[in-house]
Amino acid sequence: MGIFSRLRDRRRQKLVKAMPIPDGRWEWVMKEHRILRSLSSEEGLRLRNLATVFLAEKRFHPVGGIELDDDFRVSVAAQACLPVLNLGIDWYRSWKTVIVTGDAYGITRTETDEAGVVHEYQDELGGELLGLGPVVLSKADVEASGWGDGYNVPIHEAAHVIDGADGSFDGCPALPRDIDPEEWRSVFTAAYEKMRSEKRGGIKRVRGGRGARVRIDPYAAFSADEFFAVCVEYFFEKPVVLRGDFPEVYALLVRFFRQDPYGRL
Repeated sequence: MGIFSRLRDRRRQKLVKAMPIPDGRWEWVMKEHRILRSLSSEEGLRLRNLATVFLAEKRFHPVGGIELDDDFRVSVAAQACLPVLNLGIDWYRSWKTVIVTGDAYGITRTETDEAGVVHEYQDELGGELLGLGPVVLSKADVEASGWGDGYNVPIHEAAHVIDGADGSFDGCPALPRDIDPEEWRSVFTAAYEKMRSEKRGGIKRVRGGRGARVRIDPYAAFSADEFFAVCVEYFFEKPVVLRGDFPEVYALLVRFFRQDPYGRL
């Protein structure tokens, strides 16, 4: 570890001690978000520390005249930091800004069918990573996240940040030494192709509604990087579904994130 890394770690340690998330607000976040309730007390403390650093190092920028309160900011921080609970906040080094819209926003997508015909359709986004920089989140979609139904915009976009940390968005993040890149590509490619073969109609995002989902969001079939991001959502939100549909993908994510959400149930 270099001198700058040591200085950064010391600064963060002082920050956590001097400006922790208030007890009452953190207790609210842990109770309000179903996906956080199964964390151990030790895991909850580490998540709180990571969220404290996240809030200090990321700038929230509301647009369209909306207002953000501290509960909302802590909610985003806690959910976004769950994937890096055992990896470290440095995975988000390139992520500096959180742009918050009031609701989802429409975009035009194109899709080429098996005959080579290009189809155009409208879709709505509840969040988006802009290159390697800011993350856009819809306030309404953040509030619909964390309920254990498979939909989580902060985690989905955090997964894109993790995927792109090595400079490419391809569904294969920088892997630890104990995971063979060929194994990862083989497992994820097979699962993605299976998802593609089963899709029906336009690949639109299924937004959250606090309901029970029994299958993975068809948006996972849009591209390899979206497949990874949706799988990460289900890994933390609805592990029983991901483990049932794609057990090999689930097993690799356990090794990568060093967490087993299914085992916490």
